[in-house]
Amino acid sequence: MSVLSNSPADAPVDEAARGADNRTTRVDEVGGRNGRRLRWKWIAAIVVIAGVAAAAAVVVSSSESGTTTDAEPITLQAVTAETTDLVEFTDLSGTLRYANATTVGAGGDGVITALVADGATVVQGDELYSVNEQPAVVFYGDVPLYRELTDGATGDDVLMLEQNLSMLGYQVAELDDDGSPVDEDFNVDGVFDAATTDAVERWQDDLGVEPTGVVTPSAVVVLGGPSEVTGVSVDLGSQVQAGTPVLDLNQVAAVTPGVFSQSGGGVELLVTDGQALVSGDVVYSIDGFPVTAIVTSVDFDRELDDGVDDGADVAELEAMLLALGYDAEGTLIVDEVFDDATESALSDWQADLENTFEAVDVDGALDLDEIVIVEPGTTVGTVLLPEPSVVASGTELWTTTVDTTERVVDTAIGVAEQDLLAEGTAVDVEFPDGEVVVGTVRSLATSSTTDPADPTADATLAVEIVVQSVPDSVAALNELDVVVKLVDDIAEGVTAVPVSALVAVGDGRYAVEVVTNAGTEFVAVTPGMFSNGLVEVDGISAGTQVVVPS
Repeated sequence: MSVLSNSPADAPVDEAARGADNRTTRVDEVGGRNGRRLRWKWIAAIVVIAGVAAAAAVVVSSSESGTTTDAEPITLQAVTAETTDLVEFTDLSGTLRYANATTVGAGGDGVITALVADGATVVQGDELYSVNEQPAVVFYGDVPLYRELTDGATGDDVLMLEQNLSMLGYQVAELDDDGSPVDEDFNVDGVFDAATTDAVERWQDDLGVEPTGVVTPSAVVVLGGPSEVTGVSVDLGSQVQAGTPVLDLNQVAAVTPGVFSQSGGGVELLVTDGQALVSGDVVYSIDGFPVTAIVTSVDFDRELDDGVDDGADVAELEAMLLALGYDAEGTLIVDEVFDDATESALSDWQADLENTFEAVDVDGALDLDEIVIVEPGTTVGTVLLPEPSVVASGTELWTTTVDTTERVVDTAIGVAEQDLLAEGTAVDVEFPDGEVVVGTVRSLATSSTTDPADPTADATLAVEIVVQSVPDSVAALNELDVVVKLVDDIAEGVTAVPVSALVAVGDGRYAVEVVTNAGTEFVAVTPGMFSNGLVEVDGISAGTQVVVPS
């Protein structure tokens, strides 16, 4: 350890002593411009060390005036040099946003005569706005309505229209003389026929517009699912043109293909809107026969019974039975093998179901019409049928939804540094309050762009980063500036002190003031990496107490 001085009174420093705050000392100049020397003038300093903290009141004198004056009291404290890991970052500017945000424009020219409220959540069938009293209604789907639809049209957009009319209750299912359902009035088949025209007219009549049986693109706004209004760009009475931004939406859930009746008959639904399903839930019955949900990504495409080949579907069945408490007296093992224990547990479960649903066949085998497969992460969206109902085979019973309130960060990186943000790379994202969360690079653009305002700027690649969470303090904000922090270098297990402990002593050298039994002394150190308010130092050991401004 190199000791520059045994006493603070003799330690030479320059005028930038102690970083940005040199008020802990008074530096007097003695001699002319060419023969100037610096020395510390301490008239009194009281340092009291308590644990790792110290306070000092400093009174200084001016050699130029010869008078003694009271300087502003400066509080000092001692902190302990620590062994830690330091990381150097490159900071990139980023913008946090919702992943599924969109702007809705006016469908035609005219005056805004109705408008949904900012902050409202809109769902299928809701009116977003009206132009000249012609409403724009929310439909669900992934096919935009790009043309006028009328009798005789066919295609995916017609299918989307029919699916929405059906889910809104405009499908007509009639019964024959013996009460069996028949599909002869409204078929969801992508063909705009007389039955479709009739359904459109009934929908238009309920909207309060002329029932023409023709659907124009301006009458429908196709969304992927329930959405929150995050901004309104116009006022009631505003004059708009086709394409004028009207409102901003954030999709909060995606509507996915729902659950359909596997046969015709009397259906009783046993689920509710928004219900999160788990394996083993009986979700509906058809003519007294129960249908059970299995939540899995595994394909079920065969009957499961004794003797089938081993497979993941068998393991999923066994896992469900165990979770429900059917373990074949402790012999059931989740092993993809349909053995005697599997058959016994399955039979026990079916026997208990039979107590409620008389149509159950207790046979120790699982038929496909006994189950409905539900992807993990989905919930019941909207229950579509009154209860009980008589339905045709293939009738949609309810929609399913997946949460889409995902947040992403948009940033950009130079083409030469693109390897730093390859897909799948984990990065830190810092929020204005200083909190840092982990993000993962989801996509890196394959085409570069340049700033149109600065043609000389380097080309960059757009980057999208998915964040796992956001701080509660900004959870309600739709958009926010953040910092993406890229790791440049890591120093592991180094001795570090606060940056404010460094004292510049001239000629590019530095020292820190350390606490000793006799008071304090200045010790030469060599700075290394700077990070997060700390600096790596070589010249003192971890555990040494150093003086810093408090």
